Amino acid sequence: MDAERKENSKSFSGHQWTYFSSLSSGPIRTRAESFLVAVNWPRLLEYASKQRNGANASILPSIGLGGNHMVRVIEFDDGLPPLPDSGLSEGSLEAKSIRECNTILLLTKTSTVPIPAIHGFETGRDSGVNAPFSFMGCLEGNVGMDLGIDIPKAHNKEFFKELAEIHVDLSRIQLPKIGTVIAMNADGTFQQGPIPGIGGPFDTATEFFQAWATKKHFGASDDRLRALCGPYANEIVPSVASFTRSVADIAGKISITDDKGPFPLCHDDFGHNNIIVDYYRILGVIDWESAFAGPWEVFGEFPLSLSIVPLTMNLPKGYDETGWPKDPTLAQRFVDRGDYVNAVRQEEEGRQIVDHTLSDILQDTKRQHLITAMSLFENGKPGFYSKVVENFVSSI
Repeated sequence: MDAERKENSKSFSGHQWTYFSSLSSGPIRTRAESFLVAVNWPRLLEYASKQRNGANASILPSIGLGGNHMVRVIEFDDGLPPLPDSGLSEGSLEAKSIRECNTILLLTKTSTVPIPAIHGFETGRDSGVNAPFSFMGCLEGNVGMDLGIDIPKAHNKEFFKELAEIHVDLSRIQLPKIGTVIAMNADGTFQQGPIPGIGGPFDTATEFFQAWATKKHFGASDDRLRALCGPYANEIVPSVASFTRSVADIAGKISITDDKGPFPLCHDDFGHNNIIVDYYRILGVIDWESAFAGPWEVFGEFPLSLSIVPLTMNLPKGYDETGWPKDPTLAQRFVDRGDYVNAVRQEEEGRQIVDHTLSDILQDTKRQHLITAMSLFENGKPGFYSKVVENFVSSI
């Protein structure tokens, strides 16, 4: 795959960063514009120039924007490849930058996952740049979401095959505890820290799920939830209210392994929104600031590009008597998920991985639905959460 990436990069047609320029007035645009003005760009160029032995540096006009990053491309007059720099100066982003850089160091040392190389970073605010930032190798491609919300059907098979290869590669990066990567020791091992909003590090999956149930809350107000539920509010609202308590009750039964580590590295936002592609051939995976070693069940969730709302959370009218979606787009998503499982299994067998833990979890529908429901709960998605739990309990 590496040779194919290199060959593909020769035909790169340019960055298509349109998100920032297309933003309408509102808090996201205001935050981005405030950051753009606050950064001392000349000072940043001085830092960049030092990275290249004094080569003159300039910033290209394109602006890439994500939830926690603004990306600019820096070009040099020495003829060598450019560098992107990124950062958003707010709140806990210094800690996020530290976690991301150490996670990338871990990936570089232990895997072949395609990632931009780190050429330098500053996480403090005393650099004169007025923001934490990092210099990374510039991949000649675009984030999949910049090209469109959906992956074109013609590219599905090859894209998801390459994504499955990366997913399996990540499954081999394992740490002793559940937690983030906060530092590298002198002997090359890594220190782990708490997961923001949950805590840790944890020794077992049970501890993680118990902490999740204690710390997490539904991502919408009660009034908003009732408004979204309409005539189903009297059934859905108590179903939502009981979900974290139910997860706490079954926390010790969720793990299909022996509950203890080592635990695989979860990206935590693994979808084509964080995959750099050129003509949908994968060049790299970015945005590792929220990554953590986590339970296999969390790691084994489908990529966001293949996510669905669990059937039991939804109204049954959208499915036939066999549980197959009536909507053709959603039906194709189900087909793609099946193909993805097959691609993962083939990759595991090709690497002579005998336990097949990842593909087994991907095929465990009821566990998949429970973990997906946990993510949707945090995002404020209305649904019949109690039915998801009941469906899971019936299988154990």
